[in-house]
Order: sequence, then structure tokens, then C-alpha cells
Amino acid sequence: MTGDHGQHWPIDDDLTGLRQRLLQHAAQAGMKGERLDDLLLAANEAVINVLEHGGGKGTLSIWHNDTCITVDVVDAAGNLAPRDIPPERPTGTVRGFGLWLMSQLCDEFSIEQSEGESRVRLRMRLHPTPIL
Repeated sequence: MTGDHGQHWPIDDDLTGLRQRLLQHAAQAGMKGERLDDLLLAANEAVINVLEHGGGKGTLSIWHNDTCITVDVVDAAGNLAPRDIPPERPTGTVRGFGLWLMSQLCDEFSIEQSEGESRVRLRMRLHPTPIL
């Protein structure tokens, strides 16, 4: 299995630049169409969470191999935990859909919490199996 060593960028207020770099890397990996849009939306939600709830500082890392593309979004606060992933769509609110949305858009979605940081992992297969 071949792949790349990935790229890493700090999260800051330049969301447009970060999305552009993410788009370029994912497209070069072979992702396109609706799947690419879904990955960009999920990553954008994760980055906004860092800015609004994760201490405002963090990193985004992206890498791929022959089968999948992975995005890790790490914050500097460490408040986000696996228990925060809602099992179903939140109701009665106009905000708070980000984690649920990420779980719906990506093939794999997880949160790891360790001292001083939380890591959101978004993974999508480059060549999804068709639905029969």
C-alpha cells in the first residue's frame, strides 16, 4: 500500500486558505464530486469547532494511501470527547449539528481525547463500494 506523508497546517482565521489547501490535496489524491464536497464540509465543521470551542488553536493534517484519505483536526483545549458525538440528529436547536453531520458525511468518524488536546478523525474511502 502506498501513500503520502501528508501535510499539516495550523488552524487560524484564514478558513478560505485552509479549505483551498485541503481541496487541492484531496483532489490530487483522487477524490472528486460529492464525496470531495462531503469531506470539505466535514473538515470545515471540525475546524470551526476548534475556533469556537477548542481554544482557537489547533492543526489540520491530511494524508492518503491507495484506499482512503484521512483528515485529523486537533485542538489545543482537549474538551471534546467521544461521548460528545450525538447518536442521532439533534433536535430543538439551530446549532450543534456539526459532530452529527461529520458522522453522517464520512465513512469513519472518531474523537480521541488526551491531556491537552482533542483529535477529530475524518476518513473517507477514495473508491467507495457502490450501493446495490
